[in-house]
Amino acid sequence: MKVVSAATLLIVGTLALAGCDNTTVNSTRDSITVSGNGAISAQPDRFMVIATASQKGDDMAEMKDQVDDAVSNMLDLADDLDIEEKSVTASTMRITPQWQYQPERKLLGHQISREVSFQVDGLETYAELLEGLAEQGVRNIRPAGAQVSNRDKLAKKALEKAVEDARERAEIIAEAADRDLGEAFQIQAQGINSPQPVMMMARAKDSGAAESYRPGETEISAQVQITFELD
Repeated sequence: MKVVSAATLLIVGTLALAGCDNTTVNSTRDSITVSGNGAISAQPDRFMVIATASQKGDDMAEMKDQVDDAVSNMLDLADDLDIEEKSVTASTMRITPQWQYQPERKLLGHQISREVSFQVDGLETYAELLEGLAEQGVRNIRPAGAQVSNRDKLAKKALEKAVEDARERAEIIAEAADRDLGEAFQIQAQGINSPQPVMMMARAKDSGAAESYRPGETEISAQVQITFELD
């Protein structure tokens, strides 16, 4: 009767396990995973402005009338510039007491204020609005941001470019490895970014010209991760 040593059994077992591992690897789908990026540059064409009408003093009725008149003039200006009603919002009245704290606490009067928010399409209309508000004597005017009106459409284009970029990278790698690139069987969109542009104003001889304003440029970008089969 032939005796099989423990060492022999150990070697046989190890070879058997190695054979199982090779079978698993061979049945796995050969693939390559790459990232792709796409970007579209665009100039903002929608601008937000907030203007505040305010008065300080003791005569509440007179101050209220003055603030209401100022707001009415702002709304008339928006109509003259063909800004849609839905793009203009006038807030309710705000009354704030004005205190003196030194040498003793004392009520000096009140401040009455109302805000009007504008959303304007087009750089020329934006410039005309700022000029008109300044001519009306509105002292508190502040830009509240700028947007790209067709952002969703541009975001789709950026996403398409990201997919194209991922495929191009995968083809380069596959060709270098002497393999053929197959179908994409796993795709992950990793996000779409649209940083807020900063509104800038340039100096010009004619300060009222729309060309004196520079909205800057923003970039809408998209990232994807795609896994392709290797043939």
